[in-house]
Amino acid sequence: MRAQQLVRPREFVEVETPRPGADDLVGGEVLLKVLAGAICGSDLPVFNGLLTLKQRDEPGAGSPPGSPLHEVVGEVVATRDPRHRVGDHVVGWGSRLNALAEFTISLGDDLFSFDPQLSPERAVMLQPLACVLFAVDQLPEVAGSRAAVLGQGPMGLLFNHVLRTAGARSVVGVDRLDRTVLGLRMGADEVAHLHTSRWAGQLSDADRPDVVIEAIGHNMSTLNHALEAAAPSGHIFYFGIPDDAHYPVNMQLLLRKNLSLRSGATLQRRAMLEKAGDYLAAHPALVDMFVTDTFDVDRVQQGFELACAPTPETAKVTLRVAS
Repeated sequence: MRAQQLVRPREFVEVETPRPGADDLVGGEVLLKVLAGAICGSDLPVFNGLLTLKQRDEPGAGSPPGSPLHEVVGEVVATRDPRHRVGDHVVGWGSRLNALAEFTISLGDDLFSFDPQLSPERAVMLQPLACVLFAVDQLPEVAGSRAAVLGQGPMGLLFNHVLRTAGARSVVGVDRLDRTVLGLRMGADEVAHLHTSRWAGQLSDADRPDVVIEAIGHNMSTLNHALEAAAPSGHIFYFGIPDDAHYPVNMQLLLRKNLSLRSGATLQRRAMLEKAGDYLAAHPALVDMFVTDTFDVDRVQQGFELACAPTPETAKVTLRVAS
């Protein structure tokens, strides 16, 4: 089968690699013909040549064909999960992180059906939406709170929308890139075009948010900016992906301000994908606001380059793998 392989930092080539088959499945797995994918912020360090924490624990790990891509829509072509039938179109996680290929194997627990009126390259947004909905569900009551979202990339933009829908009294987005148009369109009341350190450092006590979402990741500083910004007894959700196992945390702020810090990956994935489908059905305009750029898979290089250096109007970049 054809697959895209990262042969050196920031360079994909198309390769031929053995196609997985039904005999390669174990209980609970399905084989997907990949229809579409989407580029996640967690894919970008790999594209830039970084080994993930998991790869660092696996001697000899590199970038196998199809990697990195885990946000996927596919057609079930073989199954060892009774909840998924051959011919079903499903969305979710490519559990092996190698969905930049014609076929991939995934866990049935990581997949769910979607509205057939959605094209695959649109439906793939249900996966990141499921992640955001799960994170917001972990917070205490959002209604009436003042919220801030550090980072106005694709995930931060979804947080704007979900927090607004959940009844937040105000939502402020913060980003070094001028995301004013997109951020306001996606539900923010205000978008601060500032580094998070400058934004946090200039807040008055009256402006401090009750809820802070860190949606940047891949660095050690922004978590502490979230702690600095939060109001006393505030709640911080660290959503960003860490590139290092150990992060310094300002315990003085955490203790003296009586803050709550939470993080975590998405659990109950099928249930959250179903919830994402219901959310999108209630907010159909979100699709076109969020999915701004789609590339055919043979232009994956351009897709990743845009995701790494987005324009102010770039939100989610998706990939069309098969018609």
